[in-house]
Amino acid sequence: MISGLFLATSLAVIATPGPDAALAAQLVFRTGSWRPAAAAAVGMIAAGACHAAAALTGVSLLLRTVPAVFTALVWAGAAFLALLGIRALCAAARRPRTPDDAGPPGPFRTDPPRSAWRCVGLGLLSTGSNPKVGLFFLAYLPQFLPTGGAPGPGIVVLAAVYLGLAALWLCLLITVAYRLHGWLAGRGPARSARRGVGRAVEALAGAVFIALAVRLVWQG
Repeated sequence: MISGLFLATSLAVIATPGPDAALAAQLVFRTGSWRPAAAAAVGMIAAGACHAAAALTGVSLLLRTVPAVFTALVWAGAAFLALLGIRALCAAARRPRTPDDAGPPGPFRTDPPRSAWRCVGLGLLSTGSNPKVGLFFLAYLPQFLPTGGAPGPGIVVLAAVYLGLAALWLCLLITVAYRLHGWLAGRGPARSARRGVGRAVEALAGAVFIALAVRLVWQG
């Protein structure tokens, strides 16, 4: 059941850039700490578990059979991503009023660390607001079930392994982003250049969020 093909395809799907990866990296660069991103990752994995449970119980399929509800959820998820994108673009366009407002010698003006629960909520919304995640589990996981076995326990095991791989990927992504942030803050470019890099990161994150929102609606 836990075959090499399942692990390889799962990693390929997980490593595909998406809103979760963009949010985790943005939180690291915006706050200068790995903790907010780690808290958001907890919310992402929890939302993924809820989607897996919805797929197992048939809720995801039921939502697909009610077009109005499914469309409303798709638009709500797209609106959340668009809001993240607009906020990131506004942050990229905002200039410090004085040199002292530029903050500590990091890549850019660092926000105060966000509360852990707020970041968990952001992660829950990032993953949980897309109903297509549940449909993906519904279509993907049964392909790797052994023939003749009970589907329920098998899907639970496959979902647990998939979410475990997702958690490991998020940990790796957050670690890389945090080390890159530290390099820019220490041995990286001059302070004015670091602020430019930070604004570029925010602008890129904003563009990614908005593009993902458009794709979500377009493919809905």
